[in-house]
Amino acid sequence: MMYRERGVSQTVAALAVLVVILAAAASYGLIRSGGTTTSTVSTTITGTNSTDTVTSTSTAVSTATSTATSTSTTTATSTTTATSTTTATTTSVSTQIQDIATAAQAECASAGSNCLTILTTQSATNWANCYGPAFDQAYPWATGKVTYTSMSTAALTTSLISNFQAHSVQADIATGTLAGLEPALSNSGGGTDTVINYTSPQLALMNYSSSAYGPNWITTNIAIVHMIYNPSVMKADNLPIPTSWTQLSNPVYKNQIAIQTATALGITTAEFYYLSTTMSNSTWTTLMQGIAANNPKIEQTAGNAEQDVISGQDAIGIATFDDYVSDIKGGTPSSQLAFDDIEPIVYTPGVVTITAGAPHPNMAKLFEAWYISIPGQLGVLCTNHDPYQSQLSTNLESYLPSDYRLVNAYANTALLSDTANWSQLFKNIFGA
Repeated sequence: MMYRERGVSQTVAALAVLVVILAAAASYGLIRSGGTTTSTVSTTITGTNSTDTVTSTSTAVSTATSTATSTSTTTATSTTTATSTTTATTTSVSTQIQDIATAAQAECASAGSNCLTILTTQSATNWANCYGPAFDQAYPWATGKVTYTSMSTAALTTSLISNFQAHSVQADIATGTLAGLEPALSNSGGGTDTVINYTSPQLALMNYSSSAYGPNWITTNIAIVHMIYNPSVMKADNLPIPTSWTQLSNPVYKNQIAIQTATALGITTAEFYYLSTTMSNSTWTTLMQGIAANNPKIEQTAGNAEQDVISGQDAIGIATFDDYVSDIKGGTPSSQLAFDDIEPIVYTPGVVTITAGAPHPNMAKLFEAWYISIPGQLGVLCTNHDPYQSQLSTNLESYLPSDYRLVNAYANTALLSDTANWSQLFKNIFGA
């Protein structure tokens, strides 16, 4: 049975989908106030990573003209109230987004060749393949004026903090995993005031749970973490396929494991930290020391660790779901890459934040609003990341085991308030 911690409850999923699509359509000028308007919203994003289409038909009724016909008086009143509230909200948000877009366009026109710089831990190709075409379609005046720079988690966070402290902020936006960015989001890593406290007006339309955003970040996707292995290497070396994470401490896997450095608070950290919340401190410490004794190859990114496994340099790795799906879609044979279904499967929130002192603050706000909207979330889906708006993810999640169960690695938030000490702990154990 599938279990998923997510903002949209199963009991209201159908209504949530309708509200989300309707609201997004209104925000982007597809619904006008006054009278009754029926709009069909069809968005297709085609990239080298995936092709996804979402189509919906929704009816918006303005407050002034809303009516309802029903055999039940109570139902009619409820429907009218809900419709009026939705219309008022979408109209207000639409106006705010348009004001941001107007300011951003003026800002972009006067900025020269670049009017938005994004630092990200995602693949460098994601802008050209997925985000760029959709963002340019919405805002053609920004075409060719966005810089999208891919960095390791550690490098990104260090860049944000050091540039801020040097009064030389270069980036407008940063995206990455929540724990990885946390040193720049809070006091724990010296990142006080590195990013701004800001709540996008678009958030009101997107059915976010209260735990899916903070004063200076918003969840855009969930980064699913799982074990992978190379079947050919496993067979050639007569290695058993692990059935639990604790088995990584088995000496049989010595010099056979590839992981992203846990000190960066990225993908490996999510899994190892989650394990710490499920066992005693002594048991967990022994496990970590046992894995370290197997001399795992330490990489700066989870993508590099996956390539180590695919190439046969290592038999087992810790990977992200987006990398796994991208490689499978890209033609990597099943003899070189397999998903090891160890339940539960953890995820870490992928988030977006706006830098303090951003050179282009209005563009930053416009991009953040777009990123969490339906068009932006389809861009996320195109990259093979799992969008926060889970109703878009059906096809992507077919690559997961049929009985998968996802849990938030940071449901226990202790690490998020103590990132420096956790990073040092992992460095003490693994040496890097």
